[in-house]
Amino acid sequence: MSLLGGNDLKEQQKINDLELKINREKQKLDKKLTRQKILLGAFLIDTLEKDQVHGLKGYIAKKLPEYLTRETDRELLKGLVENLGGTMAAENNEDKANIERNI
Repeated sequence: MSLLGGNDLKEQQKINDLELKINREKQKLDKKLTRQKILLGAFLIDTLEKDQVHGLKGYIAKKLPEYLTRETDRELLKGLVENLGGTMAAENNEDKANIERNI
Protein backbone atom coordinates (compact mmCIF):
# COMPACT_ATOMS: atom_id res chain seq x y z
CA MET A 1 0.00 0.00 0.00
CA SER A 2 1.33 3.41 -0.92
CA LEU A 3 1.74 6.08 1.71
CA LEU A 4 0.40 8.60 -0.76
CA GLY A 5 -2.82 7.98 -2.61
CA GLY A 6 -3.87 4.82 -0.84
CA ASN A 7 -7.53 5.75 -1.34
CA ASP A 8 -7.19 6.43 -5.06
CA LEU A 9 -8.67 3.06 -6.00
CA LYS A 10 -11.66 3.58 -3.71
CA GLU A 11 -12.24 7.07 -5.04
CA GLN A 12 -11.95 5.86 -8.63
CA GLN A 13 -14.46 3.10 -7.87
CA LYS A 14 -16.86 5.67 -6.43
CA ILE A 15 -16.50 7.76 -9.58
CA ASN A 16 -17.13 4.69 -11.76
CA ASP A 17 -20.23 3.80 -9.71
CA LEU A 18 -21.58 7.34 -10.02
CA GLU A 19 -20.97 7.39 -13.78
CA LEU A 20 -22.83 4.09 -14.08
CA LYS A 21 -25.77 5.51 -12.12
CA ILE A 22 -25.80 8.62 -14.32
CA ASN A 23 -25.84 6.50 -17.48
CA ARG A 24 -28.71 4.39 -16.13
CA GLU A 25 -30.73 7.50 -15.33
CA LYS A 26 -30.03 8.90 -18.80
CA GLN A 27 -31.28 5.66 -20.35
CA LYS A 28 -34.45 5.82 -18.23
CA LEU A 29 -35.05 9.40 -19.32
CA ASP A 30 -34.47 8.55 -22.99
CA LYS A 31 -36.95 5.67 -22.75
CA LYS A 32 -39.49 7.95 -21.07
CA LEU A 33 -39.14 10.60 -23.77
CA THR A 34 -39.42 8.00 -26.51
CA ARG A 35 -42.58 6.58 -24.92
CA GLN A 36 -44.07 10.08 -24.72
CA LYS A 37 -43.40 10.63 -28.41
CA ILE A 38 -44.93 7.28 -29.33
CA LEU A 39 -48.07 7.97 -27.30
CA LEU A 40 -48.42 11.46 -28.74
CA GLY A 41 -48.00 10.07 -32.25
CA ALA A 42 -50.59 7.36 -31.62
CA PHE A 43 -53.01 9.97 -30.32
CA LEU A 44 -52.43 12.18 -33.35
CA ILE A 45 -52.91 9.30 -35.78
CA ASP A 46 -56.14 8.29 -34.05
CA THR A 47 -57.37 11.88 -34.22
CA LEU A 48 -56.52 12.06 -37.93
CA GLU A 49 -58.15 8.73 -38.74
CA LYS A 50 -61.37 9.78 -37.01
CA ASP A 51 -61.16 13.26 -38.54
CA GLN A 52 -61.95 14.76 -35.15
CA VAL A 53 -60.35 18.17 -35.66
CA HIS A 54 -61.54 20.26 -38.59
CA GLY A 55 -58.64 21.26 -40.84
CA LEU A 56 -56.03 19.12 -39.10
CA LYS A 57 -55.59 16.73 -42.04
CA GLY A 58 -54.96 19.58 -44.45
CA TYR A 59 -52.62 21.32 -42.06
CA ILE A 60 -50.50 18.21 -41.55
CA ALA A 61 -50.57 17.34 -45.26
CA LYS A 62 -49.15 20.81 -45.97
CA LYS A 63 -46.74 21.30 -43.06
CA LEU A 64 -45.29 17.81 -42.55
CA PRO A 65 -43.39 17.78 -45.88
CA GLU A 66 -41.89 21.16 -44.96
CA TYR A 67 -40.88 19.87 -41.53
CA LEU A 68 -39.11 16.73 -42.75
CA THR A 69 -35.57 17.40 -43.90
CA ARG A 70 -34.04 13.94 -44.25
CA GLU A 71 -34.88 12.07 -47.43
CA THR A 72 -35.31 8.79 -45.54
CA ASP A 73 -37.90 10.42 -43.27
CA ARG A 74 -39.68 11.95 -46.25
CA GLU A 75 -39.84 8.57 -47.98
CA LEU A 76 -41.09 6.90 -44.79
CA LEU A 77 -43.98 9.34 -44.38
CA LYS A 78 -44.80 9.86 -48.05
CA GLY A 79 -47.78 7.49 -47.94
CA LEU A 80 -49.22 9.20 -44.88
CA VAL A 81 -48.96 12.64 -46.48
CA GLU A 82 -50.58 11.39 -49.67
CA ASN A 83 -53.39 9.69 -47.71
CA LEU A 84 -54.06 13.04 -46.06
CA GLY A 85 -54.37 14.66 -49.49
CA GLY A 86 -50.92 16.21 -49.69
CA THR A 87 -47.91 15.60 -51.85
CA MET A 88 -44.34 14.86 -50.90
CA ALA A 89 -42.31 16.77 -53.46
CA ALA A 90 -38.81 15.45 -54.05
CA GLU A 91 -36.25 17.35 -52.03
CA ASN A 92 -32.96 17.35 -53.79
CA ASN A 93 -30.46 20.06 -54.55
CA GLU A 94 -31.76 20.65 -58.07
CA ASP A 95 -35.32 21.15 -56.86
CA LYS A 96 -34.17 23.52 -54.13
CA ALA A 97 -32.16 25.55 -56.63
CA ASN A 98 -35.17 25.83 -58.95
CA ILE A 99 -37.41 26.93 -56.10
CA GLU A 100 -34.88 29.55 -54.96
CA ARG A 101 -34.58 30.96 -58.50
CA ASN A 102 -38.36 31.41 -58.69
CA ILE A 103 -38.55 33.34 -55.42
